[in-house]
Amino acid sequence: PATDASGTVKATMDAVFDHFTDMKLPAPVRISMACCLNMCGAVHCSDIAILGVHRKP
Repeated sequence: PATDASGTVKATMDAVFDHFTDMKLPAPVRISMACCLNMCGAVHCSDIAILGVHRKP
C-alpha cells in the first residue's frame, strides 16, 4: 500500500486499499484529501473529503 505520501493519505489508503482492489464497494467512490478548503484537492466534487490542518511540527 501507500509508501510515499503524507500521513493522512497513508492511513486512508491503508484502510481502503483492499476495498478498491477487490471492488467490494457498492458504487464508484471518489475520495479526496486536501490541506485546506481551497478546493485544490477536488474536495467540492468528492463523495468523501478529508481535510488536513497546517500546523508546526
